[in-house]
Amino acid sequence: MYLSAAIINTVAIGFPVISGVMYSRLLYSIFYSKTIKKAPDLYLFYCKFVLDLLISIVSYLKLTTYAVAMTSLVNFLMVNHWLTFLVIWPISFLSSLRAILVFFIALDRTCATYVPILFFKYRKLIPLYLIIGIVLSYSLVDSSVAFIFCRIDLNTPTDCVNGLCVLGACYQNYWLEFQQVFYALIIALTLMLCLKLFVWNKLKKQNINQDLRRANRLALIDSAILIVFDWLPPIAHTVFPDFFDYVGAINTVSQTFGFMVEAYLVTINLRKKYRITNTTTSGKFMNRSTLGDTSDYN
Repeated sequence: MYLSAAIINTVAIGFPVISGVMYSRLLYSIFYSKTIKKAPDLYLFYCKFVLDLLISIVSYLKLTTYAVAMTSLVNFLMVNHWLTFLVIWPISFLSSLRAILVFFIALDRTCATYVPILFFKYRKLIPLYLIIGIVLSYSLVDSSVAFIFCRIDLNTPTDCVNGLCVLGACYQNYWLEFQQVFYALIIALTLMLCLKLFVWNKLKKQNINQDLRRANRLALIDSAILIVFDWLPPIAHTVFPDFFDYVGAINTVSQTFGFMVEAYLVTINLRKKYRITNTTTSGKFMNRSTLGDTSDYN
């Protein structure tokens, strides 16, 4: 591993910490302090926030393990590479669940935009737990591919600590192909959603329900972050197999950096700061910033 990879991995350890804190505060504001109002249309997004928080926690452990691998303990990790497996495989597994969930979110928003009457009539017949159950059921598929079809070997020592060595070429190729298929579907749905929103906003100039507008913005943010920070790095890794030696765990680094960007944009979208001007007895103006629901904010 080159010095550039060591520097990138060391600096990037802070990314999952920051994203984890941001998602924790966001979920706290929604479900505990209730400074952000819950909306039924956003329940799928709330599930994704929880998943992003879990990925941030495991990503911190993964990047910390890579940092340890830069020390004299690297031989210990290669001999006992099942320890590295415990932080590498969950990232791939949870990232796949996230891709499926984002696909359902994009599909949900696209259907709501193109066929709103049918959507609002029949969408309630598909409960949230059914969608989440479908997403979680993929865990059986992923585990079967990893341990039955690809037969990941956790006993034979490896000569490196990256995902290709620990998970093997079979699982890595499957994971990359799976990601590309779902990302292609998400890109197609996102383009359809953007086209419809462009027609609504620019050509027909229709007034759109504020909750629908907010949900559409969140879907576009999710899709854009996933495409830029989750889809492009694995493609670069397939084109340049020695990518890891120069930039380190670029997939995890890019993903957690994307989490920070997404958490910031989502928080802005769900929460607005506004000022209330009060006049004191001395005649001076005092500004007080508060947090409120953005259901009427565009």
